[in-house]
Amino acid sequence: MEEIVKDYMKTDVVSMEKNVTLREVTKMMTMKNVGSIIVTESGKPIGIITERDVVRAIGNDKSLDEKAGVIMTSSLITVREDSPITGALSLMRTYNIRHLPVVNQEGKLTGIISIRDIARALDDMFES
Repeated sequence: MEEIVKDYMKTDVVSMEKNVTLREVTKMMTMKNVGSIIVTESGKPIGIITERDVVRAIGNDKSLDEKAGVIMTSSLITVREDSPITGALSLMRTYNIRHLPVVNQEGKLTGIISIRDIARALDDMFES
């Protein structure tokens, strides 16, 4: 039996709605000690703000009052929670990303899976 994303994802994903400010995003990133925040609209993931996005925004003279929806990377790649681990790995390799937001069949955010989680899943697969 192939491992699936739901068995390895983290459900304590940090997300914020698109109308929060860059100031609120950076405070949350600091408080939660994370390098990215998933941006949502009505519970559905629509973008991501990474440390790199924050640096780019400040470097481009964006205000800390700028909305997350303006600063986020909107070309968000997601994976379904019932997808095989190998499918998640393929997406990460194709798009050169280290974290994938996980969604259910309705497209609602249910977790996040990292390259470290994928490595653990593959380790489990090969130990069996």
